[in-house]
Amino acid sequence: MQSAAHQIPTKIHILKSQTKHTPRNTIMVMDYHFLVFSSLAAIIYGALRVSYSIWWKPKSLERKLKQQGITGTSYKPLLGDMKDFIKHITESWSKPINLNHQIAGRVDPFTLNIVQKYGNVAMFWFGKTPKVIIKDPELIQEVLSNKLGHFGKPPLNPLILILARGLTVLEGEKWAKHRKIINPAFHLEKLKGMLPAFGLSCSNMIAQWNEMVGPQGTCEVDAWPELQKLTMDAISRAAFGSSYEQGKKIFQLQKELILLVMEAMQTLYIPGFRFLPTKKNLRRKTLDREITSTLRGIIEEKQNAMRAGESRTDDLLGLLLQSNEQNNQSESTSSKKGDHGLTIEEVIEECKVFYVAGQETTSSLLTWTMIVLAMHPDWQEKARQEVMQVCGKDEEPTFEALTHLKIVSLLVLA
Repeated sequence: MQSAAHQIPTKIHILKSQTKHTPRNTIMVMDYHFLVFSSLAAIIYGALRVSYSIWWKPKSLERKLKQQGITGTSYKPLLGDMKDFIKHITESWSKPINLNHQIAGRVDPFTLNIVQKYGNVAMFWFGKTPKVIIKDPELIQEVLSNKLGHFGKPPLNPLILILARGLTVLEGEKWAKHRKIINPAFHLEKLKGMLPAFGLSCSNMIAQWNEMVGPQGTCEVDAWPELQKLTMDAISRAAFGSSYEQGKKIFQLQKELILLVMEAMQTLYIPGFRFLPTKKNLRRKTLDREITSTLRGIIEEKQNAMRAGESRTDDLLGLLLQSNEQNNQSESTSSKKGDHGLTIEEVIEECKVFYVAGQETTSSLLTWTMIVLAMHPDWQEKARQEVMQVCGKDEEPTFEALTHLKIVSLLVLA
């Protein structure tokens, strides 16, 4: 009896042990199968998404564009035509150009090659995105005058946005608001008031050149850097007035930032790479912070001086702040909530645009004009005689006198 009594709990214990562990093993097996199935499903789903993104969708867009009669390069996975683009740029910029007006091959050799090969309406691939080139004048007019909003500005490389996020990259209502506030600063009457600043910058440059002339009465001048300094000085005076020395510092920083951005854009674009703490990425961020901080100081100082009635408003920054304040006052009674002027951050970005949009374009135009004048001494003499006749030998040109310079205007704007 005693041994039987001892055996009963043992059997019960075994039964309990069996009923306790069997479901757990079953659940573990089920969990394992579910985990494998879920992982496999996730991998298949991810592979389908990736293949759709990098192959099926671009190829579908390519077929639709070709059905509309648009020819061009065939899609290459991920990179598109980026390697060819970089190759054309590298080859074109590695050698000097001929002295003629055929500069498209230097400025944008890849696009020129596409147009020559596929016609006035053609496509190429920027990564996974098709880009359509239009050279047909009627189609260009349609795109530029279309009011339905179908033709937006193309998405920019994020590296470009570090230079300026102002009017040139905005769209829709935001673009209209910025343009409304900025436009008064560029009215003809306002620009007339900036002529003395331009004249002073030119006089200073000529004085420096006179000092460079040796006993022989001639000297050699590298026009490109000299005219870059001229436009930087002139825009600094016109944009920032009494703070133009700080403006020149900003422009020097902007110049370095542009070089870093242009260098980065000639390499393969990898999303997110700009966030890595590389030496050049960190330098770009440092330059951007310093430019923004300096501009903020100039703007706040200008605002305080204007409120105290101690500052003139005949420079671009003053005119912009004045127009912005007037817009705020006129909108203070408006029923539209949030329809106010520019924030200080937006004013900072527009000040960056003053440089990006003005300095390089103006200095390039002046440099090329001097090259063309050197190529055609007869027109150089005609322009000189006109300036002497209209403005005199030692007098600074007035705005009215400039309007009578027909030959000079033709040479610069043609």
